[in-house]
Amino acid sequence: MPENGFEAVKMRRPGELNEAQQRRLLISCQYIDKLLSSIESALHSSASPSPFPRYVVDITPAHARVLEDHIRRIRSQLLYALDWQQMKPEPPEIPVTRAITTDLGFIDIAIEELRPSYMRGSGAVPEDAVAELNGVVHELRSLVQGMERYVRQELGMDLESRLRKLEETGHNIALLRLIEQIITRHGLVEFRSRIDSLALRLEDNNLEVALFGRVSSGKSSLLNALLSTNVLPVGINPITAVPTKLFYGPALQTTVAYASGRRETVTIEEFGQLVTEQGNPGNLRNLVRAVVEVPSPRLKQGIVLVDTPGLGSLARRGSAETLAYLPSCDLALLLIDAGSSLNEEDIGTLRLLYEGGIPAIVLLSKADLLASGDLHQAAHYIQGQIQAELGLHVQVHAVSSLPDQAALLDHFFERELLPRFEQARSLRNSSIARKIGALHDSVIAALAAITDQAKRRGPEGPTDVHDLEEQLRLITGEIGEQRTVLSHAFFRFGEMPGEILGEAADSAVAWMLQSQRYNASSMQLSEWLHNAVWKAIALILEDVRTVGKRAIYTLQTVAQEMGRTDIPSWEEVEILLRDVPRFELATLPADCHAGPWMFLGRKFLRYRVRKSLEESIGFLVERELHLYGQALSQWSDQFVNKIVLYVNSYASAYRAQLHRIAGTSKDSVDVAQLERDLSLLLRWTTEELANVTENIEREV
Repeated sequence: MPENGFEAVKMRRPGELNEAQQRRLLISCQYIDKLLSSIESALHSSASPSPFPRYVVDITPAHARVLEDHIRRIRSQLLYALDWQQMKPEPPEIPVTRAITTDLGFIDIAIEELRPSYMRGSGAVPEDAVAELNGVVHELRSLVQGMERYVRQELGMDLESRLRKLEETGHNIALLRLIEQIITRHGLVEFRSRIDSLALRLEDNNLEVALFGRVSSGKSSLLNALLSTNVLPVGINPITAVPTKLFYGPALQTTVAYASGRRETVTIEEFGQLVTEQGNPGNLRNLVRAVVEVPSPRLKQGIVLVDTPGLGSLARRGSAETLAYLPSCDLALLLIDAGSSLNEEDIGTLRLLYEGGIPAIVLLSKADLLASGDLHQAAHYIQGQIQAELGLHVQVHAVSSLPDQAALLDHFFERELLPRFEQARSLRNSSIARKIGALHDSVIAALAAITDQAKRRGPEGPTDVHDLEEQLRLITGEIGEQRTVLSHAFFRFGEMPGEILGEAADSAVAWMLQSQRYNASSMQLSEWLHNAVWKAIALILEDVRTVGKRAIYTLQTVAQEMGRTDIPSWEEVEILLRDVPRFELATLPADCHAGPWMFLGRKFLRYRVRKSLEESIGFLVERELHLYGQALSQWSDQFVNKIVLYVNSYASAYRAQLHRIAGTSKDSVDVAQLERDLSLLLRWTTEELANVTENIEREV
């Protein structure tokens, strides 16, 4: 403040307005410019592809050019008015991407309000309209989400640059790059998600190897020895419900994930506490996944090792529902302690792996316990048991984690694991090449349809376009609704400890009455509890599987009707259904002694067993079910996102072609360029496409 106590007064220039007046001048100029932009939009409305035109264009192009000249003069005068006050238009502050994502957020809200639950505010929604209305909602939502993904992800990652980088690293994807350029040139956005998924498959060159084995089979010791690290705790029982992934990283680092979705990097010591029953009793921290980065040369090529929870009693059933609990892996290693023999659980695990299409190798761990002659005999005996039980020829290799037996482990890695890795890469790249070929045919069909429509020739296609579009709408709605269906199912599941205890009590009573035994052991009761949980989850998963199969079948039917070669497969969706979290109780219930209750009838016996379960483990079951429900909800969100993307990647392409066939598509058309691009794609003959497959395979 000046010494005289008065603030300095800014000297006013001749003709200068005060600050408030200048602000009003600026705001008025901005408002005038906004209205001029609206006039420009009206002048060019005839060229807009909007299905909801607002204006009747009653002026000629010559008139429009004159009016545009007037607009330029007005804008020039606006700048002069600001310059008079020594003012300039403020530079832009809002990124276009932020404006787009904000508007997309409001669009998503508007779409949400079309759901039947909101529509009922305007009157009862007819039952025969609910399914298609859900389809409309999810069709629109998938398109909006596709645009948002492009803005948030691809603008920063640049699909074309990713493809160029892949080509620079040796991948033969010239055709895929050409397709990307052509669909970008002609606005065929419905194919971008397919190209993105193919690029992701090429970028992910890992081979996931999952290890299975009973408690104390030596999995942790073997993994530590294989990678020359001591990161995995040994000598104490791990929490079997927490899978651990080990992959290459420049430095040793451990990360854990919780059912809430939170992830954090922890020290090696903290990691050891979190993944063991000793440090995390009953999994109170609600851990769902653990990841270890290891600077091991054996992982550098892309091998990922997965220490999986044992399948336990589930493996002994071998039923289709338990396939959901298998990891999404390329190869399985089953560890059997050399000091024990093959049991029912081992056979069940191998059966599940075989049914899930996962190749398996049996490792005879702790080979140091046997002499070399006995070791060969034990391996041969186990191989014969598997052949007799399952009719499978499975290789059995002896390994040990002891340093003086390192040659066994080295031999297995070099002679068995690395060749499998190379073979898996070759098979994966062959699959990608086939999918590029199918995409090539689909883009040709789309370009041909646009060209025919532009020339006003009716393209050949299905006769009932509206019926096919309705089928796509119905499956889009049904798949999209699975997020809500699963959310409700898993929330209810976390609130049903009474039903689980009751189911377990019924199983115990049935066994007691049939065997005429008065006591049930803690191990038996634990298995019956796990059975009850497993049955409830299996029912939910079977419903999801049915919906998924129906969606894939519909897509296949529509594709065949349209003569398309890009057809989805159920196997890829089945893989998405794997990795379901498994329920595990770290504490066993107390033994149940029925005694005289056996003679009072089923009702009283059930009351006794249920009461025993409630008293010994009821609180723990309630808590663990709640935590398990959270883990299932997290898994279901990821699953639904993936299956929605997969289904929509095909449905959107089919739908776009149907619109072109029906003449309702508003594609902007450069016929000459279309014909050049169509000719370019047609030059890729069947023989050349076969060469793409051969070249990709040769890369490995």
